[in-house]
Amino acid sequence: QLSLRWAERSRKRFDELKAAEPNRGEALFGIVQGGMYDHLRSESRSGLLGIGFDGYAIGGLAVGEPEGERHAVLDALMPTMPTEAPRYLMGVGTPLDIAEAVMRGVDMFDCVIPTRHARNGLLYTSQGDVKFRHARYQDDTSAPDPDCSCYTCSHYSLAYLRHLDKCGEILGPRLATIHNLHYYQKLMYNIRESIVAGTLQNFVAGVRTIYGK
Repeated sequence: QLSLRWAERSRKRFDELKAAEPNRGEALFGIVQGGMYDHLRSESRSGLLGIGFDGYAIGGLAVGEPEGERHAVLDALMPTMPTEAPRYLMGVGTPLDIAEAVMRGVDMFDCVIPTRHARNGLLYTSQGDVKFRHARYQDDTSAPDPDCSCYTCSHYSLAYLRHLDKCGEILGPRLATIHNLHYYQKLMYNIRESIVAGTLQNFVAGVRTIYGK
């Protein structure tokens, strides 16, 4: 109830600001909470729908819970979420997390993973994770991802990325970040294309093959 009262106050204040400046352009999302409890999620969702928001976020996931529990929450919640507004899963995630969530009806995501992991020596590629700090890459002159057209993969090798990291050179994490962000943009593009083509399940199966544990 406290969260819903806060949501009502937030909606009221947002509308006041919007009326004063109609061209502000922002959208207000209500956040569905409730942890792993379906009845609490349902109550939160119903209350937020009664208030009315531009979009609806799913909060309280991607906080260390087992993957199966997160999927169970989404399986129960997403069929009841409005389809006319964006549905946003907060704090997710890996390529596989995103693909699995889209298949369950999620539209939007935010996450630090591609940049944080880039700074810590992990690249997402068409062939899976590449931890370029590993000694096996010290003489590897191949591109980080042979199927990637990003600036990093077009100009630099795994050996060079490892060298930069070993030297503590800031260019290393910058190049890794460029690649990971490009990979995520391409991932989302491919997801959208597979939805249009009606092949989303096959696409997600392919991501599972690459990134499944």
